[in-house]
Order: sequence, then structure tokens, then C-alpha cells
Amino acid sequence: MQQAPDDGQGAFDAYRAALRAFVARRVDDAAEVEDLVQEACARLVASARERTVDEPRAYLFRIAANLIADRHRRALPVVPLSPEIDPPVRPVQEDRRRVADLQAALEAALDELSPRCREVFVMRRFDERGTGEIARALGISPRMVQKHLTHAVAHLYDRLAHLMERGA
Repeated sequence: MQQAPDDGQGAFDAYRAALRAFVARRVDDAAEVEDLVQEACARLVASARERTVDEPRAYLFRIAANLIADRHRRALPVVPLSPEIDPPVRPVQEDRRRVADLQAALEAALDELSPRCREVFVMRRFDERGTGEIARALGISPRMVQKHLTHAVAHLYDRLAHLMERGA
């Protein structure tokens, strides 16, 4: 995926177009797609007013993913519990299996990335290193670090989104 241009409104328009495609793949109703895109953009702008957003595109996509998840949760029917029926309790073993499955899916998706892209992603997300620090450590430009991160995040969304949608 290409990095958006650095000219303010042009960058925002590129983010918005990519976001619209991202949301449209997950939501069938075109009006709902536009509402979700608008809400995500509004929340990004509000957040940017309060603090610096290092990776606005990734943050925008995370906001949209959360809004989509909230939309799906609201659409689920509420089943009242009967006093004589105990609420189901998830076995600890099932939780462990889900965590192991998620870990395996993440590792498989990371293995599909190029070694450099994976290294940049791991340094940023797991080692919590800054863009400049990663660039210096790897001898690449900060812009290249951002491109690797954008590619990695988009790839992981594509590969793991189905796990988030079904609550896995």
C-alpha cells in the first residue's frame, strides 16, 4: 500500500479513501460505511487536537475497526438470563486454546512479511521503540520505517480481521 502524500489535506483524502475501502469490505450498508468513515475521521481529528498522533493512518484504521466491532455488538440480540439457569462460564482451558490459536495466527501472519518489515514491526509494537530509534538502529530513513509499519499493519488487518469479527 502506498504512503499518503505529506500535503495535509491530500494525505487526509488518501487516508479517507483507503479507510472507506477498509470499512466497505466489512459493512454491507453504504450509508453505514459513510457514517463510520465520518465518525472515525472525526475521532482522529479530536485526538490529534489533544495529543500528537505518531501514526495517523494506523490510528484511523484502529478507530474504524473499533467502531465496526461496536456496531456488531449493538446488533447482537440480548437474551435475558433466567434465574434458574446459571450463566455459561467459559472454561479456562478454552481460553488458553483461544490465546494459543491467536498467537499462532499472529506468528504465521508475521512470518509472511519480509524480514525487514517484520523486524520494524516487532521493534515498534513489541519493543516499543520510536520511529527515529528504529531508523537509526537499522540504518534506514524514518519514512521507510513508516512505510514498513503501514505495510505490516495492513497485512495483519487483512490476515487477522476474521478472528476479531467472530470474537476469537
